[in-house]
This record gives sequence, structure tokens and C-alpha cells, in this order.
Amino acid sequence: MQESIISSVILPLAIAIIMVTLGMTLTVADFKRIFTSPKPIFIGLICQMLLLPILGFAVASLFALPAVYAISLILLAVSPDGATSNLIIHAGDGDRALGITLTAITNMLAFLTIPFGLGIAYSLYGTGALDIDFPVLDTMIQVAVITLIPTLIGMAIRQWKPEFAENSKKWSKNFATGFLFLVIAALVVQNWDVIVRDGPRFAPAFIVLNIASLIVGYFVPKFLGIDYVQAMTIAIETGLQNSTVSITVALTLLNNNDMAIIPGLYAIWMYVTGFALAYWMAKRGKALEPAKA
Repeated sequence: MQESIISSVILPLAIAIIMVTLGMTLTVADFKRIFTSPKPIFIGLICQMLLLPILGFAVASLFALPAVYAISLILLAVSPDGATSNLIIHAGDGDRALGITLTAITNMLAFLTIPFGLGIAYSLYGTGALDIDFPVLDTMIQVAVITLIPTLIGMAIRQWKPEFAENSKKWSKNFATGFLFLVIAALVVQNWDVIVRDGPRFAPAFIVLNIASLIVGYFVPKFLGIDYVQAMTIAIETGLQNSTVSITVALTLLNNNDMAIIPGLYAIWMYVTGFALAYWMAKRGKALEPAKA
């Protein structure tokens, strides 16, 4: 997949700006509520760090992918979720505090989950276990710069200017939704040749992985007594992976361009399902407002 100013500069900058607006909807009490009732966090981590990798291995076997692409799909499944999931949760009016908490934890543990998952994948499809020097510090700094720090800035603005923060809720969600649409369009245009060439070969596998992880991420929490908003939040966190981390690992640590193809195509597809989920959640939220009132 092509790396350009869109993916390397504009996208991270726009996500950081959106995370500031997301932070303006949060208070310290939101995070206290999450940690005083940790059940959704534990269930979300189980979905992301246990059930999703299992789905990755299952889908790779189901579609009988060649070894390099099977490992690539598993790499995607063991990668953490990224800032995009928080953006979609914000646009859909999900549980923002829960989403940010899950993103932070899965990214901090990525230095363990990625080598472990790839080690199993290589033992099944490759030449044996793989020793990976995962750049944990760089990953944590990158995630903090794009997500955590802007969120804290937004929370500080809310504390300082509560009226401005309250008035920004509507336009910030509209901005996030519009931005998602523009990203889809830009990425499709930019990578059209790759989509046409490789999409038909790999789309069924990563689309099934995406849809299955969204379903598991929603129904497992619902079965365990989690409410709709938090279940949808966990579904988004489970179903939308940090493809940038997957691509970086494939190109820099594994030195294999072929392994970056599926994460690159998935990076485009996840905005399609993400945009649809954000629209559905926002629409359902508006429909439920009269009933709550």
C-alpha cells in the first residue's frame, strides 16, 4: 500500500484534533466510573486479546490462505486497536472512556501479544517461532501522541471552558463523521490499483474476519450482561484493528512487503464498516432520546 502525506501526516493530525474534541466530552468521573465497574474492561480485553486472535487463525484456515498471507491475517488479528476505533466511537456516541481505556491497554500490551501471536503463526505456517524486537516504546509514544495527550487536552478545555465544550458536541461528531467519509474516498482513490489487483484475492478473508469480530465483540458482552452502548463500544474496539501497526511490523520488523497487503486493504475496508457503525449508533441514539426523556 502507498504511504503518502494523507496517511503519514494528515490522518494522524486529523485524528489528534478529533481526539481533542472527544476529550471535551469526557470528565474524570467517566474514567472513575469505568474503573469502579471494571467488568466491561475485562470483557473487552478478552474479546480483543483472546477471541479475536482465535478468529484470525480460524479464518486463515477456513480460506486456506498461502502461508505468507495467513501469517499476515494473523498479524492483523493480534495487533491492538487504534485511534480510528475511538474516532468511530466518538462519532457514534458510544462509551468514549471505555474505548480510550481499551485502546491504551491493548497498545501497551502489543509488545507481548504481537510476538506471541506471530510466534504461533510462524510455527504453523512458517519455519518455526519468530523472535521479534518489537518497538514497544515507539509504539506507546505514537499512541500517546495521537490519542492520550489530545484527549487530556480536550478534558482540560472542558474543565476550563465547560460551555464551549458542551456546545462543541454536535459539530465535533459531525466533523468526525464527515472526516471518516473523506478518508474512505481518499484512500480508495490513492490505492485503486492495489484494490483492483489484490482485493478480489484477499477481501473475503479480511471481510469475514472483520464482520465475525464485530459480531463476537457485540454478542459476547451482551450475553454477559453488558448494556447496548458498552457492547457496541467493545464490538468496535474488537473489530477495528490498528492496521498501521500491522503494516509497520510487516515492512520493518519482518521485512516482507507481501505481509503488508492484507493490513493495507483492511485499512480501507474498516472505514466502511466503521462509518456504517457510527451512522447506526448515532441514528439509534437519536431514536432513543425521546424514550429517555
